[in-house]
Amino acid sequence: MDRFTGRVLRIAAAAFFVLALTYAFIAGLRTVADFDVGWILAMGRYLVTHHQVPRTEFLSYTACGTPWIYPSFGGALLYLVYSFGGFAALSWTNALASVAVVAIVLGTLAPVAGERSAEGTTAPRPLTCALAIFAVPAIALRTAPRAELFTTLFFALLFALLWRHKRDEKGHLWLLPLIMIAWVNAHPGFIAGIAMLGVYVAMEVLACSLSSSRAMATARLRSAAPWIALTMLATLVNPWGVRIYQGFSAQDKVTALQSVQGSYWSSIHLSTATFAGALQLRNPDSGYWWLLVLACLAALIALSRCQFGNAALLAGAAYVSVEHLRFQALFAIVVVVVAGEVFAPLLPSLGKNRWRWMPVTAAALMAALALLHIVDTISNRSYVAGGELSLFGTGLSWWYPQRAAAFIEGNALPRQLFNDHNSGGYLTLRLGPGYPDYADGRALPFGAEILAQQSALVEAPPDSPLWTQEADRRGINTIILSLARFGALESVPLKDYCESSQWTPVYLDEVAIVLVRNRPQNQPWLTRMAIDCAHYSITPPAADPSSARGRADLYNFYADTASIYYVLGRDKEASAAIVHAGSLFNGDPNLPLVAGQLAMANGRFAEAETEFKSSLAMRPTDKAWYLLARLFIAQKNYPQAAWAVQNSADLAILPADRYRLLGNIDLAMNKPVDALPAFDRAERFGRKLAPLPSYPSFCAKIAEGRGRAWFALHNVGRATGYAEEATRLAPEPQRWSLLADCYAAQGRSAEAEQARARAVASPN
Repeated sequence: MDRFTGRVLRIAAAAFFVLALTYAFIAGLRTVADFDVGWILAMGRYLVTHHQVPRTEFLSYTACGTPWIYPSFGGALLYLVYSFGGFAALSWTNALASVAVVAIVLGTLAPVAGERSAEGTTAPRPLTCALAIFAVPAIALRTAPRAELFTTLFFALLFALLWRHKRDEKGHLWLLPLIMIAWVNAHPGFIAGIAMLGVYVAMEVLACSLSSSRAMATARLRSAAPWIALTMLATLVNPWGVRIYQGFSAQDKVTALQSVQGSYWSSIHLSTATFAGALQLRNPDSGYWWLLVLACLAALIALSRCQFGNAALLAGAAYVSVEHLRFQALFAIVVVVVAGEVFAPLLPSLGKNRWRWMPVTAAALMAALALLHIVDTISNRSYVAGGELSLFGTGLSWWYPQRAAAFIEGNALPRQLFNDHNSGGYLTLRLGPGYPDYADGRALPFGAEILAQQSALVEAPPDSPLWTQEADRRGINTIILSLARFGALESVPLKDYCESSQWTPVYLDEVAIVLVRNRPQNQPWLTRMAIDCAHYSITPPAADPSSARGRADLYNFYADTASIYYVLGRDKEASAAIVHAGSLFNGDPNLPLVAGQLAMANGRFAEAETEFKSSLAMRPTDKAWYLLARLFIAQKNYPQAAWAVQNSADLAILPADRYRLLGNIDLAMNKPVDALPAFDRAERFGRKLAPLPSYPSFCAKIAEGRGRAWFALHNVGRATGYAEEATRLAPEPQRWSLLADCYAAQGRSAEAEQARARAVASPN
C-alpha cells in the first residue's frame, strides 16, 4: 500500500467513524415518548425520597400492596437526571447513551493499542461503521430514557469485553462482575447478559472440538472461567438476592399477553411484503431488514469456514429479534460486531481487479444514506412520515395527556381514576401518589387478569354492565383516556363515551378525554365542567409554523383533531383539519387514511379508494390495505377485497383476523374450498391471541366460518360439528341459525326447531 492510498483509507475510516457517531447522536436526541418512562421515574422518585427500595406495588389501587420484584436503581438514576433538567435532560441522556453504545460497538473490532488495521489506522473499519449506520435506529430507540437503556448499554459493554477476549485475550474480563452488579440493580434485562455468558462458553467449547483451534480456545476458556463465575455470583448482589430470578420468571408468564397487545414483546410476521421494507431506504427502520439479511449471509459464510460458533450466534440473535421486537437493538449490536469480523477477510479481494469499484461505491452510498437520515431526522420527516410519537429535539412528546392531567389535578376531580394502558405510566409520575392509577405498562404486579380487564373496559361502551360492575367495585369516578391517533383512538368507542348516560365528558383535547361519573356526589364538577363533544372546539397550540419543531407540533395537532372529529361524526371540521394538516406536511401515509375513511363514510367510494392508494404509494401498511379491503367489501367487489386482505395479512404483526376475513370473503364469492385454508391460517396465527379475553369469541368466528364452508361443500357432518362448537363458544343468532340448517339437512327436525328458537331468543 503506497503512502497516498494509506492516507486516503485512514481519512475514510475516521470520516465513517465520525459519521456513525453523529447519526447516533442525532437519532437519539428525540422527545421523550415512551409509555413506561413515567412509572420508572415514579419508582425512582420513591427510592430517592424514601431512601428504600420499593418491594410492594404502590403506584396503583388495583394491585397496591402486591409483592413486587423490580430493580429500581436505574429508575433512581434517571429520576435524578429528571430532577436536574426535566424531560429535556432525559432527551440528552438518550442521545449520549445512543452515542456511547455505538462507540462501544465500533471500538470492539478496532485494532488494539499498538496495532493498525489493513487500512493503516487504529480507527474502526469503514465496513463496521457502515453496519453501525444500519443499527443506529434500533439502538437509539432502545436507549430511550427508561431502565432498558442500561440493558442496551451494559450488553454492549459485556459483549465487547467477551469478544475482545475471544479475539486477542485482551478483554479485561475483571470488569464483568462490576458491570453485572450495576446491571442487576438497574433492569431485569441482566438476563440477556447471563445468556451472553452462556453463549460465549458454548462458542469456546465448540471451538475446542476443532483441532485447529483447540489449544487457543481452551486457554481462553480457562482464563475466562473465574471471571464468568464471579459474574454469575454478582447477580445475587441485589436487594432480593436469589429471589431476583423469581421476578424474572413471573415476568415471563405474562409476556404472552404483552406480545398480543402491540408492545415491544410482539413478534414480526415474516413475509415477502415485510422484507420489502428493506427497499424503503428513506425509512430508517429499513436498516433492521438489511441487518437481518446480512446476519443470514454472514452466518452462511461462517459455516463455510467452520466458524460454527459465529454462525450459531448470528442465527440465534436473528431469531430472537424476529420473535420479540424489543431485542432488535441487542441483535444489531451482535450483527455489527460478528458480521463485521466475518465479512472483513472478503474486502481485500473486492478491492482488486474488476471489483475494486465496489467498496468505494458502497461507502459512498452508505455515507449518502446516513446523511439523508440525519437531514430527515432533524427536519422531523422521519418521525412524521414514520408515524412515530417522538420528534427531533428535547422535552416531552406531543402524545402525553399533559393538559388533561393538569386539568384533573387543578380541579381536584374525584378518585378513583381509571386510565388506559398507554397513559398509565405518565400519570403515575404526573398525578401520583394523589391519584393512583388503574394499571400501566408493567406486566407485574398487575398480572394478565387486570391488564386484560383494563383493555376490555377501554373498548367497551361506558354504559355497559362490564363498566358498571367495575366502577362500583373499584369506586371509579373519573376516567382519562388517550386519544392519540397511534395506538389509542382506534381502541376507544369515543362517541359512546361522549353520549354516555352514566358518564359526562368534562375535558377534551386532541390527545385525551376526561369524564366524571354521573353520581350525586359528583354534581359540583358536572355542573361546572360538562362539555358537549358534538360542538366542543379543540384549540390549537401556540407553535411557530416556520420552525421544523413548530410545524411538526401543529401537524400532529391537526392530524389528531381530524381523527377525533371523524370519529365523532363532525365531518366538516374533520375535512378542514385534514386540509390544514396536509398544508403543513404531505408525506405522512396515515393522513390519507383518515381522509379515505371520511370519504367512505359519506359514500364517496372513488375518492376513498384514491386516498387509500395514495397512502399505499407512500408506504405499504397493514392498515391501509385493510381499509382498502373494507372499501371493496362495501362495494361487493370481493375479488379485489380478497387481494387487499391478503396484502394486509402479509404486513400485519398479528394476521389472524385478516385471514379470518379472507375466509369470509371466499365464502361470499362461493369459494368454500379456498375459504378453508384461510380459516386454517387464521387459527394458526390466532393461537397467540389465547391470553386475551376475546379469544373464545375469535375461535367461535373461525368455527362458524368452517361450518359454513363445509355446509357449502355438502359435508353436513363436519359442518354440524363446527356449528356446535361455535354456539358453545359464543352463542349468537346467526350461529344458532347455521346449526339449525345443519340439523335440518340431517333430518333432525326437533333439534333444528330448538336451534331456530334459540336464534330468535338470543340477543343480537
